[in-house]
Formats: sequence, structure tokens, C-alpha cells
Amino acid sequence: MTNSFVLTRWLLSGMRWLYETILSGTGMQASYAIVLTIFIFTLAIRSLSIFSDIKSRKSSMQMQEIQPDIDRIMKKYQNDPKRMNQERSKLMKERGVSTLSGCLPLLIMMPLFFMFINAFRAWSNEQMLSLLLTMDKDPQAGVQLFNQYKFFWILNIWRPDNLTSSAVLTGEQFWRTFAMSKATYIDKFIYYIEHQQVLDELLLRMGFFVKDAAGALTLAEDSTAFLASYETIMGPCIDAYKGYVNGYAILPILAGATSFLLSWVSMQQQNKNKKGDDSNSAASQAAGMGKGMMYVMPLMSVFFCWQYDATFSVYWIISNVIAVCINFILNKKLPAILERDKQKREAKLIKERN
Repeated sequence: MTNSFVLTRWLLSGMRWLYETILSGTGMQASYAIVLTIFIFTLAIRSLSIFSDIKSRKSSMQMQEIQPDIDRIMKKYQNDPKRMNQERSKLMKERGVSTLSGCLPLLIMMPLFFMFINAFRAWSNEQMLSLLLTMDKDPQAGVQLFNQYKFFWILNIWRPDNLTSSAVLTGEQFWRTFAMSKATYIDKFIYYIEHQQVLDELLLRMGFFVKDAAGALTLAEDSTAFLASYETIMGPCIDAYKGYVNGYAILPILAGATSFLLSWVSMQQQNKNKKGDDSNSAASQAAGMGKGMMYVMPLMSVFFCWQYDATFSVYWIISNVIAVCINFILNKKLPAILERDKQKREAKLIKERN
């Protein structure tokens, strides 16, 4: 079991626990309890990363402040790379600037990004197994459970909010999803472990599994029997929204918009901190790359949120909004903090020289 899987499972376990606690304690509709769970978890994780955000922002602002000096060093020692690096390192050390600090948020948030994708995908698959099991035992209770997943315009929060996805996983989609999962990690699903015997019996009866010569369960080679059984069991849910798409792609658009807003806020602060005409400097080149990312990231956000369940879109939007708020706060507070740090460094240098 890889470390990434362990972390993903830890994240999923925590979200499931909080979701079930909210659901049992408040009695609210399942979809709203899911969104509240996502909000609380996202806020908590963002709070943990605030220190790296502060360090990164301070480093970025300090780098912009000393960029003219770095440009002069690079021009002065352009024919002596070794001396150039020495002088640049000396300057950055004197000013308390670290190039690695700017990478911290990315090093933290990118793994979290993929952890959340995997966690929501696993959670969605578990909910599908739960719905199938409930529909088999009590179709009326299953329909009631399915209706709990409605969230505003989205018929099923565990499915993508786009213009092509159905509200319920089709039999073919279920087969592709879980046939692949059985060969990899379905036996590690928390819900599967909790209900393994009854799920194995159901999937065997449906024709998803067959028994080999040794009596062990193995995936059926032909999906025909399973697809017919699936249509029978899930029929009431499928028929309720037959011909309807699951959503109107509003969440992917909001994810793209909030990603653009976050990039725009960051770019505005960079432009505010730029001093003088450094159009040929490394800072200007970095700003150009940042401007490109301001358009690339929203497109990537729309792409990911179009494909994955609406729960991931909700997480991404909440995460972006929290990040925008953090940016606004840091933009107001950090200049004063940096000025105090600068005065302390200057006082220390004067004291050392004397």
C-alpha cells in the first residue's frame, strides 16, 4: 500500500466520519451535509498551509524588492558566472530571501489536489455501492437515498455537473469503474470492507462476479447478465431522470472563474510591488509566466471539474475562495511586516559593522 493511498484513505476516513457526524447530529439533507463537510475540511487544511503561504508571499515580495540589485549583479558579472552566483547568494542572505520558500505552497497544495481527486472518486464509488445495496434490499428506501443526493440544480452530487453525464451511473459505467477497481483497490474501500460479505453476495448474484474452480470470486468475462440485473435493480432511479443530464456545468464554470480571480489577485499584488522599469529583468519574465498561468489555470480547473464528481468542484471552488480571502489579508498585512523585518536587518548589519 503506497503512501499516497494511505494519505488518501486517511482523508476519506476523516471526511466520512465528519459527514456521518453532521448527518446524524443535524438531520440535514445528505447533499448539504456533504458540502458542509467539504467546507470544514478545506478550511482546516487551508489553515494548516497558511504559514507556508505567508513564507512564500514574504519571499516573493522580498525577491521583487531586491530584483534591481540582482539585475545589476547579473550585468556586472555576466562573464563570471561563479562570481555572479556568489554575489547573488550573498545579497539574498543579507536580505533574508529564500528561493525555496516560494515553492512551499505548490509542494503542499499539488499533492493535496490529487489526494482530494482520489478521495472524492473513492467516496463517490462507495456511495454508488451503498445505493446499489440499498436499492436491492428496499427500492423505496433506495430512491429516497438517491433523492438525498440532489443539490440545487444538480440531480446527483456524486456525479459530474456537466451537460453530458447522466444522474445515475449506467450499467456499462459501473462495470468499467468497478471491474477495473476490483483488480486494483476495491478491496481496500472502507465501505467495501464494512459490507464485504453482503456486497460479494449481491455482485455474485448479479453476474458481476463468478466463482472459479477453487471457489474464489473472480470478475465475470461477460457483462451481459450483470447489465440486465443492474438495469432491473437501479431501474427506479434511472427511470426517474431518464433523458436528463445531471447538471448545467455551473460548478466547472465557477471553478474556472474563482481560479481566474485567485490568479488575478496574485498578479495585481505582483504589479503593485514592481519598482522601476525592469522590463528585461528575471522578475518581468516571471511576471509574464504568471500572466500566462492566469489563463491556463482556469481552463485546467474547468477541465478537471467537468470530468470529476460535483463534490470535487465544490472543494475546488471553496478552496479558491478561501485562498482569495487569504491573499487579500496578506496583501494588507505583509508590507508592514516586511518593513519591520527590513529595519531589523539593517539595524543588525549596522551593529555588526560597528
